[in-house]
Amino acid sequence: MRSIFINYRRDDSEGEAGRLFDDLTSHFSRDSVFMDVAAIEPGRDFRKAIDQSVANCNVLLALIGRDWLDSKDSQGSRRLENANDFVRIELASALRRDIPVIPVLVRGAKMPHADQLPDDLKELHYRNAVELTHARWKSDVQVLIRALHPYMDTPAPQPARAEAAPQVVSPSPSGPHTVNTEVGIQRIGTQDIERITKELATYIGPISDVIVKKAAKRCTSVEELCGKVSQEIERATDRAKFLRSCRF
Repeated sequence: MRSIFINYRRDDSEGEAGRLFDDLTSHFSRDSVFMDVAAIEPGRDFRKAIDQSVANCNVLLALIGRDWLDSKDSQGSRRLENANDFVRIELASALRRDIPVIPVLVRGAKMPHADQLPDDLKELHYRNAVELTHARWKSDVQVLIRALHPYMDTPAPQPARAEAAPQVVSPSPSGPHTVNTEVGIQRIGTQDIERITKELATYIGPISDVIVKKAAKRCTSVEELCGKVSQEIERATDRAKFLRSCRF
């Protein structure tokens, strides 16, 4: 079963994690969202148990609050410096396995810099983040949910289509550089991916990075990719404007 793993620190974002869990389980199924590792049997290596749980998920959400980076244990040491810290183990396991990790910023938190993170978490700094705010919680969560649908192999709620969306003209053949070796991105150049992501971010925010890269794996042309990701834009007029901007 496809699943979402919520990684969080109790003394930093427990309330937001619980609220997000409720929102996600009401949209997906309760069995598809995991917030805590199940009880680990006596005698079992908890590091291996966590690694197995993370390995079975399709995407991991890393909730980061204002105290996430500098949270300290009873000895006054920063928790992230402890190799046995559960939050660190879960995140490192996902990053090591190249499981998609989406940082979710809450309480006005900022993304930590790479030099503030342990070596096995430095990659987290380069993952595009989503922000959940108290004032816009409902709409922020909806943006996140739309981005999660491709990982769950379920269709995202589709906004109404524009009556007459302008045709997108395919660009000249892309350069030799590609994002990765999967079919879609092999045929769509890195520069085109970046341009589409930047244009889409104008309408839906930084989650555009996740949406475009995921969609590109299933598309064979810029025209197809623009048409697919344009459905994430709610207003028909904005959607048409985005499609016009795709005429690179």
